[in-house]
Amino acid sequence: APKALANAITRTHADKQAWVYFYPTEDQQKTCDGCGEQGMNGDLVIVYDVNRDTSLGDIKTSTGYFVHHFAPSSLSRIPKNVVFVIDQSGSMSGRKMQQTRIALIHILNDLAEDDHFGLITFDSSIFHWKRELVQANKKNLESAKTFARNIQDRGTTDINAAVLEGARMLNAHPREGSASIIILLTDGDPTSGETNLERIQSNVRRDIADKFPLYCLGFGHDVNFEFLEKMSLQNNGVARRIYEDSDADLQLKGFYDEVATPLLTDVTMIYNGGTNLTQTNFSQYYNGSEIVVAGQITDNDIETFTPQVVAISRDRKVTFSDTNATMEYTGTDFDSHVQRVWAYLTVKQLLEKE
Repeated sequence: APKALANAITRTHADKQAWVYFYPTEDQQKTCDGCGEQGMNGDLVIVYDVNRDTSLGDIKTSTGYFVHHFAPSSLSRIPKNVVFVIDQSGSMSGRKMQQTRIALIHILNDLAEDDHFGLITFDSSIFHWKRELVQANKKNLESAKTFARNIQDRGTTDINAAVLEGARMLNAHPREGSASIIILLTDGDPTSGETNLERIQSNVRRDIADKFPLYCLGFGHDVNFEFLEKMSLQNNGVARRIYEDSDADLQLKGFYDEVATPLLTDVTMIYNGGTNLTQTNFSQYYNGSEIVVAGQITDNDIETFTPQVVAISRDRKVTFSDTNATMEYTGTDFDSHVQRVWAYLTVKQLLEKE
């Protein structure tokens, strides 16, 4: 947090529980870096990590239910293929375009040399920096940054055609042992081409077909964030809002950390003796994130319940199955909590697929 807000945060920690309180005064909300006269405008993001015992993760069981947190960390990173899809329409003028350039250059600076990337900008037409993905070497990155600095806002917004072109570029660039990502930077308001939001979402899902995630960065106070968020969730990604009166670099740090380091692809969670499971297949797993699966234990028979995770690490198959994994029975006080996690994930995932 900025120094001006440091004393607005208190943390308390006891045994297995922690509390974070954030109480900025009215004056603090007006005088902090990037705060306007209207006070603060942003998201409160709490970043934390927890101790895990085994590579298989942490499994909590209660009467008839389980929750599995899977977050292995001692794995080598996988090279990425990233396509940036950048809105340069007239509605992106001024501060939004300035922040978009900053965001793009920030992310380009973080690419590793074995990553491959592509850039397209769009208004009612699509403009390619290069027609196909290229290696993130010094020469290509400098050329891409020059391209980014010269993006000018004009015209209307055909999000549908641009995202489909991004998906086509990734589909045309299969690279074994790598993970692919689309990052859309926009204010999220389609005004040309296909403008029906449901049809755009449907087209994007069809062309991405669960092969890679779509991440959306939404710029400006008038961003159609609901549309971007739903489209990201439907394609295994997340959407982030970039606030105009805050430092774009600072806001991007957390977002990019989430997608910077893919560790596994084609993750399959297997539970013999489990039923009514939440989502068990994940296209990618990133360092610093975690996969959570919940379900019911068939006939509440903990003896025959055996979890296993199969995934691809670079270009080899890896299996996580720890016979000594801690299956912690949480006791009756916790029973309803494990059931509620299962219910919450089930409903959340059904809504995302709507």
